[in-house]
Amino acid sequence: MEALREALLCPVCLELFTPPVLVLSCAHNFCKQCLEKILIHQNCHHVNGHFHCPLCRKVIYLRGRGIVGLLRNSLVESILEKFKDELVKNCVQERKQLSQTCEEHGENVNLMCLTDDEPICAICKLFGKHKDHNVAKVSETYQGRKKEFIQKLHLVHKKSEDARKESEKLISELTADATDTKVMIDTVGTGLLKGILYRMAELHSKLHKDYSTKLETLQVISKEAEAPGQLYHQMEALLEQHVNSVQFLQEDKKLKEKIEKMLEGKAPYQDPPTYKISVKQYFEELIKGINIKDYLSSACQETLKSTTDIAETCRSEYPAFVFSGQSPDQSFCKQLLQLFEKSNEINQDNFENAAPSTLQHCSEHQH
Repeated sequence: MEALREALLCPVCLELFTPPVLVLSCAHNFCKQCLEKILIHQNCHHVNGHFHCPLCRKVIYLRGRGIVGLLRNSLVESILEKFKDELVKNCVQERKQLSQTCEEHGENVNLMCLTDDEPICAICKLFGKHKDHNVAKVSETYQGRKKEFIQKLHLVHKKSEDARKESEKLISELTADATDTKVMIDTVGTGLLKGILYRMAELHSKLHKDYSTKLETLQVISKEAEAPGQLYHQMEALLEQHVNSVQFLQEDKKLKEKIEKMLEGKAPYQDPPTYKISVKQYFEELIKGINIKDYLSSACQETLKSTTDIAETCRSEYPAFVFSGQSPDQSFCKQLLQLFEKSNEINQDNFENAAPSTLQHCSEHQH
């Protein structure tokens, strides 16, 4: 093999030929890219030019076609391809033999020490540090461990999918809650006077920060939820690509702790209320300290009609806050406004007692 390798070396770059391989009239072979460098070095820039072979110094004429006119040595390229394939096979074979050989005694590894959970050879069992340990055949242990490994592979995949779906669900619900809250703020706020517009802007800003904070938290959790997926791909790659039983058992030992930790670990999204937005809380903040009767009087309506620019002026001061998706049913907000109108005939204390229960009913109806 070594003699063949030397015959396949380019005399210019001293590496294995890089196809296409060109042969000169003097029978010497070169990589095309090496010949191009030779022509530049010898100032041969014309298609009718000539240059000297770097080995025998024979004059080579390009004859009007430049380097393209030189013959391609298909035989050398074919031998080169087969030689590279053989190198790869030898490398794989050597690696396979080394992985099944005991590093300490040079014997074939055919036993599995159950006490230390590692493949060993017969000498390790008879005279080495494993002589008092329980052992089994590698082939028997391999089949059992492989079956167990496949079962855990499915469990890890299921946990990975569950984590991904739950993360997507929580983010979707968070966005929906934030959208519902924004609709409530807009619908209720437009029925109030100039003072509530400032509060609306504050609540929009707070909602934006609340939503952003919770979304960032969920996105971090979503990133953490990728760990089962990565472990799954590691396990799948080992299952499909392991060279032999010994290598599989060695890698299985390395992954075992990660697998058990993953399967026993608590999912980070098991406290959904932490990632939700309370519409009820924002509603209570919106009407806090406001006498609804004063804001729904006929004089108030007339004032709003004559000052329609107030809403537009305040709207331009709102923080940029855009939600994607469809707008929810606004009936619950309309019911709230109807409740405000009825409050003209009752006192403020009665309204504050009624509003939370009505909001809860409307939220249940919507969801």
